[in-house]
Amino acid sequence: MSFNETSLEFDLFESMRRKLARLLVKEGREEIEAERIALYIMQGVREVPRLLNALASDNTPEEELHDVLNTVLVNGVSLERARVILAGEDKQDRG
Repeated sequence: MSFNETSLEFDLFESMRRKLARLLVKEGREEIEAERIALYIMQGVREVPRLLNALASDNTPEEELHDVLNTVLVNGVSLERARVILAGEDKQDRG
């Protein structure tokens, strides 16, 4: 992967994160909370396309497939964090 491809990918994910944060603010979330949720969601889904490509390819070595799967599962914790904030469960714990 070249430097430009990495930069373009970062820009794409950053653009999606900002769009999601704006949507959450528009729906009534505080800006800092919306930013946190959007960041967690993007962290949680960032490697999913890589996993899908690895699964779709007949040429992906099993070790690489395991590595990508592990990364997706580890990053999935971020989705749970986002869910907790969206559901307001984080405020109940502080309450």
